[in-house]
This record gives sequence, structure tokens and C-alpha cells, in this order.
Amino acid sequence: MSSGSKLVVTGVTKRFGGLLALNDVSFSVESGEILALIGPNGAGKTTLFNCLTGFLKVDGGTVEFNGQNITNWSPNKICSLGVARTFQVVQVLQGMTVLENVMVGAYLRNPRTAPARESAIAVLEKVGMLQRADVLAVNLTLPEKKRLEVAMSLATQPKVLMLDESMAGLTPTEAAEASQMIRSLRDEGLALIVVEHVMEAIMPIADRVIVLDSGTKIAEGSPEEIVSNPRVISAYLGDKYAKRVIN
Repeated sequence: MSSGSKLVVTGVTKRFGGLLALNDVSFSVESGEILALIGPNGAGKTTLFNCLTGFLKVDGGTVEFNGQNITNWSPNKICSLGVARTFQVVQVLQGMTVLENVMVGAYLRNPRTAPARESAIAVLEKVGMLQRADVLAVNLTLPEKKRLEVAMSLATQPKVLMLDESMAGLTPTEAAEASQMIRSLRDEGLALIVVEHVMEAIMPIADRVIVLDSGTKIAEGSPEEIVSNPRVISAYLGDKYAKRVIN
């Protein structure tokens, strides 16, 4: 594992009773890198996110951030250290405006209202939602809610951002816009771990790809290596997708 790694995961294992949900999973992610995490439904991707961000306790292995062991720390402590995430099922504060939602994240670094508001406005501008600042979250479309959730996470000023299916349910145009936003965040030096099922959206922007199947890491490599990996094609991608990407 490189000394420049922001997040280093070593041998993480998680059981739910007799079910081995994660089996000895190891990887790292660097600043300025997009790491895609793919695999079939039930592979353990969201469980892994929950273990890395303190929502679930691990049964084995370690999670390190900037060389510090943060295994089984609380979610708020991990977030304040610089690891933020979105959720598979969008979590926004429905009765608050877009700006107020993002200010909730901004308060982590800016306990006073005026600086928090200023920071939130800057984030909304970055994600292209400033014109929706005064709209109640409940009135947003699903793509807008997903983008708002990214903005809430960004407002905490993370060093590592973990996105759980942020492109699910988006039109091709919306997915392309989301991909561009993710790429620009990478270019600013953020480390990103992205769980995604939309292969056409994530493969062109991923620097590296990890494939989980039944809680086990079955492959790791460049997008080109992954789409031609027979085990990955068999477990997840299928011949049709692999051929389409290769051609």
C-alpha cells in the first residue's frame, strides 16, 4: 500500500450471524483518484461502505485514514476526520430548503451561521444547484436529491468522498453530468470511492476498479483489465457488456 494512500483497508471482515458478508477485503485509495466498486446485488458493496464509515462494526481487519487507525470509530468522528459519504437510499432533510440542507454539512467546519451559509453557497455553485437554493428538498426530483446529497457531503470538506449509487435512476444526460462532476472533484485532489451499477457512466472515469462478489474481492485493476477479466465477466458483467466496452 502506498504511503500516499488516504484510506487503507486491510482484511476487513463482517458477519451477520452465519452469513459472511465481507471476507478479508483489502484495498487503498489515493488523493486525486476515482476508485470504482462494482459487483452484483448482494455482493457487499454497501456493507463495506457502512463498515468504513462507522455505521457497522467490523468483525476483523482494519481501516486507516492518513495513517491513523479509525476502525469502528463512530460515523460523526469519521466524518469530522475527513471521510464523507452518500447513501443508496437518498438521505436529505425533506422539510428544509436545499441551502439549509447543505448548511447542515457546512456547520461541521463552520459553527457560525454566516460562514456556514457562505460555504454552502459555494458548494451549491460547484454542483450546479445554486438556482435551487430556496426550494424545499421534498420538492426536488430524484436526480436533484442525489446531487443535493453529494453537496451535503462536500460541505463537510472531506478528503475522501464515498458515493453509493449516485447515478442510479438518472437519464444518460444526467449520468453524464454526474460523471463530469465526479471527475472535477477528483481533479481537485479528492479521493473518491464510487459504488455504481451504471457501467457506461463509471468505467470511462474510474482510475481503478475493484470487483466484489459474495463479500470477496475477486478482481482489482484498470477498467480495461476488469472488462476483459473472465471471472468478472462470469460473475457480473456478462459477455454482452464486456464485448460492447472492448469494441
